[in-house]
Amino acid sequence: MSDDIPVKDSDIEELKREMRSAQWTNWVEANQKLLMGAAAALLVVLLAAGFWIEQDRAHSATAATVYQQAVSEADVSKKQLLLQNVSRDFSSSSYGALALMQLAGVDTANAEVHLNALIAHAKAMPEWVWQARIDLAEMKIAAGDHAAAQALLDQKVGNQYQQIRYFLLAQIATDETQKQAYLQKALDAAGVDAGLKEKIESQMNKKTS
Repeated sequence: MSDDIPVKDSDIEELKREMRSAQWTNWVEANQKLLMGAAAALLVVLLAAGFWIEQDRAHSATAATVYQQAVSEADVSKKQLLLQNVSRDFSSSSYGALALMQLAGVDTANAEVHLNALIAHAKAMPEWVWQARIDLAEMKIAAGDHAAAQALLDQKVGNQYQQIRYFLLAQIATDETQKQAYLQKALDAAGVDAGLKEKIESQMNKKTS
C-alpha cells in the first residue's frame, strides 16, 4: 500500500497564498526606499493639487472683486482702467471675458478689438459671443462694410438673438424682396424688445403703403 497522502486542492491554494505573501513581503523589504520615495512623491502631488485649488479660488475671488469695483465705478476713465486690469490680470477667467464685454461699451475707440477678443475668448458664454457678433455686425453696417456684417450674421446665434439678427440681415439685403422676407422672419422670431418690433413693423409698412 502506498504511503502517499493525496494533497487537497485547498492545501495547494493555501500554499500558493503563503508563497505570494512571502514574495510580497520580500519585495516590500527589498524596495522599501522606493516605496517611501513614491509615497513622498504622491504626498507632494496631493499637497500641490490642494494648493492649486486654493490658489484658483483666491484668484477667482480677486477677479470678482476687481470686476465689481469696475462695474460700480462712476468715473469712465477709472472704470476703463479697472476693466483693462481685469482683462489683463485675469485673462483666462470668465471675468476676463466679462471685462471685454464692458470695455466694448466704455472704450468705444477700440470696441471692435474688444468684441473680437470676446468672441475668441475660451471662457466666454455662448450668449456673450452671440451678443458680441450682433454688436460687431451693427458696427460693420454703420461703417458700410456689409460683407463683414454678412459673415458675422451668417453664424449661429441663440433663439433670443434671432429677431435682431434677421432685422440686421434685412438692412444689408440686396433687394426689396429679400429685405421683406428677412423682416417677416424678424417679426415672427421671439423677441422682447418692443422698440425693435416697432422698427420692423415700420419698415414692413413702408413697403405695403
